[in-house]
Amino acid sequence: MEKIQAIGTTEIVPARNGVVRGWQRWAPYAAVGWSLIYGLLGVYWAIRGGGFPFTSAAASDALGPLMGRFGPVVAWVVVVLAGLPAAVLGTVMLRGVRGRVLQPLFVTMSLLLGGVLLLLMPSLDLLVMVGYIPYTLAHLFSRPDFARSVLQAWMQWSTLHQLLCLLGGFLWLGATVVYARRSGEACLVCGRRDGPEGWTGQRQAARWGRIAVVVGLVPPVFYAFTRYAWALGWPLGMTEAYWRQGQERGTWISGLFLATFGLVGAALMLGLVQRWGERFPHWMPGLAGRRVPLALAIVPAALVSVLLMVGGVGIGSDLSLMRANMLAAGATPAEIPGALLFQVGPTLLFPLWGVALAVATLGYYFRRRGPCKVCGRGG
Repeated sequence: MEKIQAIGTTEIVPARNGVVRGWQRWAPYAAVGWSLIYGLLGVYWAIRGGGFPFTSAAASDALGPLMGRFGPVVAWVVVVLAGLPAAVLGTVMLRGVRGRVLQPLFVTMSLLLGGVLLLLMPSLDLLVMVGYIPYTLAHLFSRPDFARSVLQAWMQWSTLHQLLCLLGGFLWLGATVVYARRSGEACLVCGRRDGPEGWTGQRQAARWGRIAVVVGLVPPVFYAFTRYAWALGWPLGMTEAYWRQGQERGTWISGLFLATFGLVGAALMLGLVQRWGERFPHWMPGLAGRRVPLALAIVPAALVSVLLMVGGVGIGSDLSLMRANMLAAGATPAEIPGALLFQVGPTLLFPLWGVALAVATLGYYFRRRGPCKVCGRGG
């Protein structure tokens, strides 16, 4: 049995360096390997000409990756840089090269690569597909055609490419963290240095983590309020005729599932600052009282935070097109502000939700990490 130490009301466990938890050892090599594979994929696209996800048609796709908005030339530059040049950069970082100029330069370049892979390569439709997972499972047998179409969407090359880029983005972020620790004379496992922990200390992280959770609750609650209103017969932000059309198509019922899924996500976010986010509650058979693994909370939260940021930015970039579509559908100029506020407004807050979730997840990690068995800090 592992020994668990309690500080205040938070249970922490000593930092360990096992196969899974020892990502500090393999993440930089995995990032280099990913870039080599992606470079070969770029060569295949260049030779065969098929499968390249950022064609000219992608620039007009409102649900497509944000990278497609910049056109195929810029996309090709990014694809090339993410291949062999990135692998060379990762190899140099693996050697622990230091320097007053080189160290911040390498950290900036690798962070930029990870950010591009995470925020510009995925698309809004990936967030939509994730949001419809509960709806799909609920109608797995009653609507098999719908479930089949969702499965086919997940197996499309465009979706697989987005998942590949998400993997590469997280690997490069991990490689950046490892290099920053190694070159900054910090512990490779826990990231601590000599001296006070400051804002990464347990009590400080608990404080700003709670603030992030409170901020992150606003978007899903606002989103659920509007979608529940439509499902209950209140045409909030739309004309009566438009609401009836959606009612006939069953749009508001599917929106109700998305709203409920958002509220479930908001409730799970509360676990990042609550006791039941550290130990499974008593009503969970087989798990009651057991410690919640850090990865079980951090990995899904990190993925969802990225998708929320991508989705919100993608929706915000199409506001002018949405306004034009509303006018074409018969909405008057006076009705546009209310329609944008209640129909689009909640989704425009998704980036705020994503950032708040990411900050709260980081606070959760700092709050729960224990003393390091490698460097002895944090005791």
